[in-house]
Amino acid sequence: MYCSCFHVISFIFLLFAEWPSKCGQPTFPPQINTRIVNGEPAAPHTWPWQVSMQSRNETIFFHTCGGTLIHKNWVLTAAHCFNELYRWQMCLGKHNLTLVEPTEQCYKILGIYRHEGFVYPEIPALEYDIALVRLDGEVAANDYIDFACLPPKDQVLGANYRCHATGWGGNSLAPRAAEALNQVVLPVIAYEICKTPEFWWFQIKDSMICAGYVLPDELKSVCQGDSGGPLVCPSTTNSAIWEVHGITSFGPIGCIMDKKPSVFTRASAHLDWIDDTIKKDMYDIYCKY
Repeated sequence: MYCSCFHVISFIFLLFAEWPSKCGQPTFPPQINTRIVNGEPAAPHTWPWQVSMQSRNETIFFHTCGGTLIHKNWVLTAAHCFNELYRWQMCLGKHNLTLVEPTEQCYKILGIYRHEGFVYPEIPALEYDIALVRLDGEVAANDYIDFACLPPKDQVLGANYRCHATGWGGNSLAPRAAEALNQVVLPVIAYEICKTPEFWWFQIKDSMICAGYVLPDELKSVCQGDSGGPLVCPSTTNSAIWEVHGITSFGPIGCIMDKKPSVFTRASAHLDWIDDTIKKDMYDIYCKY
C-alpha cells in the first residue's frame, strides 16, 4: 500500500533528526607534525571515523578497503571496492589489524548503494566512485568511535590546503596492508593543474580532488588498502572540526609517481546523492509495505 503524506513527512523529519549532533571532533586529537610530509603511524584512535571494511574468504575476514563513519547507520566509501562479490563486515574502533582490540565493534551490513553513474570497469573511468553502506545496527559514538562531518555543499578547497589521508594501505615497496593505521599530510593540488596532460589529464573530473606533492623527493600518496578511506580536512570555518572532503579513489601503479598525485572523489559534489540515497533507503524501510 502507499504511504500517507503524514508518513512521508515523518520519515523525512526522522532523517534529519538522526544526523549526528556532534561530528569531526575526536576525543583524542590527531598528533600532527606540521613539518612532516612523509606518511607516519597515527596515534591510536585519533581518527575515530576510520572504518576497516573487511571481506571474507572461505575462513576469515581480512581488510580490503577503508571507509568513513558519517551517521549511526551509514559508512561512506568508494564504489570500486565492491567490484567483486564478497561477504562484508564493517569494523570500527580499530587501530591494529593484527589484534582483536577491546575498542573495536564490527557490524554486518544491510545494503550497499553504489552511485548509478559508476560504470567501471565496463568503461575505464572512475567517475562517481562513491558508495554508501547501510550497517546492520546503530552506532553509538564513544571515545574510540565517532563521526566525521560532511563538508559544505559544492565546496572546493584551495590549492595547498592541508588535508590528511588515513588508512592501512601499504606503500610502493610493501603494498600489503599495514598492521597499524597510518596518516599522511596531502595538500590539495588545484584542479586546473591536475587536469593538464602532465598530470592526470582527461582522467580527472571536476567532481574529484587531487592531493599530494609535486617535487620527486617529496612524493607521498595513498596506496593499496587505502581505497574508500577518508581524506579529511579542517573546516574552513572552524579548524577544530574535521570534514571528509575526499574518498580515496585511485593513483598510479606502484602508488608513487612524479606528477601523478592521489585522486579522491570529492564528497561535496555528491551531497545530494548521499541525501537522496539515505532518504530512499528510509522510504523503502518505512513505506514499502
